[in-house]
Amino acid sequence: MVKTLVLVRHGAPEATSASGSDMDRRLTTAGARALRVSYPRTFALLGDDARLAIWSSPAVRALETADVVAAATGVEDIEVHQSLYAQDISAFMTELDACELPCVVAVGHAPFVDHLASRLLGTCPPFGKGTAVAIDLPSGFSGRGVLRWYVTGPEITSWEELAVVEHAVAGATSVLAEKSEAFLASPESAEALRQFRISLRRVRSLLQFLAPWQTKKQNRRCEHVIKELQVASGRLRALDILSDTVAGLVESGELGENSLLPMSCAKERSLECASLITLMRKRRSAKELKKVSKELAHHFSWKAKVTERGLTADDFRTHFDEEFSAVDEDLFGLDLRDGDAVYVARRDTKEMHYVAERLGEVLGPERAQMSEYLDEIQRELGALSDARSNKQLADECSKSPRFRGVRADLGVVARDQAEVVSAITSGLRRREVEDREAGEPEEE
Repeated sequence: MVKTLVLVRHGAPEATSASGSDMDRRLTTAGARALRVSYPRTFALLGDDARLAIWSSPAVRALETADVVAAATGVEDIEVHQSLYAQDISAFMTELDACELPCVVAVGHAPFVDHLASRLLGTCPPFGKGTAVAIDLPSGFSGRGVLRWYVTGPEITSWEELAVVEHAVAGATSVLAEKSEAFLASPESAEALRQFRISLRRVRSLLQFLAPWQTKKQNRRCEHVIKELQVASGRLRALDILSDTVAGLVESGELGENSLLPMSCAKERSLECASLITLMRKRRSAKELKKVSKELAHHFSWKAKVTERGLTADDFRTHFDEEFSAVDEDLFGLDLRDGDAVYVARRDTKEMHYVAERLGEVLGPERAQMSEYLDEIQRELGALSDARSNKQLADECSKSPRFRGVRADLGVVARDQAEVVSAITSGLRRREVEDREAGEPEEE
């Protein structure tokens, strides 16, 4: 005979199912996570020796809630009762009367749980999603029940933001996997390489931003794989940028139409590309990257305290503001003559741009709009870094036997890029002075 009935309303569900059927609506990621955190404490109130049955409506959202109850109580079987979905109190009470276990946990829907609780207790506690109410039945179903305990459904806001962030990370890693395959299929394509490197940077930027909350083991392992590929493909990308510059100098007439430098650059790129592909195969980089992408897409590993308490939008926004302030401070005092400092500033600005772009839903519209501002800055610094890289690479290539016949043309490239560096630096300094003067109050 059932002596205790625990009525449970299912957790927070999705608004609509993929099939369009109400029966197929699932719990949201945040809703399921909130139940997994709270239900072990809730159902511990039944005691360790409780002999119980778990009943559930056949609706997916109820079954998923019942699964969490089962995990919390150590019960293996879940009985499906159509009466819970049909909200048929008479049929449910008949089934309950036939049960031989002392306790039944019934996972159903509103208003069924509200009406039955009111019938047994004389008053109805509010049944929010995930709420559980234990009712003792000393006189069976014919008499008045006694409220044993009442636990409101868990607050899910702190886990909703985690779900949004996980979705953003999954999207970025999906793009990375796609761009990786595209590059390996066409390694001769400069655009395929560029897109591959952008996708690497996007995912790595997210990992660095989320490092305070992600488990160290997963964060370090994933970032190591991505960083290794960034470093390994860096020279190939630099050669592509140099080749574009050389092509522009030929078109402008700075280099003669019959210059052999474009061909020499193409040969050097081919050698570097072959070296990169060999290295990736030797280290199984593509396989490791695929594994990392799959892991981040399906199991982003939060630290225990995050899983326990969740995170709010304010947590993410505060961290973004702190990171942005640090980058902004570095930009304000940036020495444009220092190539390494410019490179670091550009890298950090680009990372903040990608974070603002990808996590805009959590960070809010004001911070998401910073993405455009940050992108503009990193582009200007990028032009300066690229010109410096071109000059350095041209000087480096001029010492190689493979460029013996085009050293004079490499000298033209080096001088041209030195002039570009000077022009960009002067322009940025001039604008900085103008902006500073524009911000100063006028004297009376």
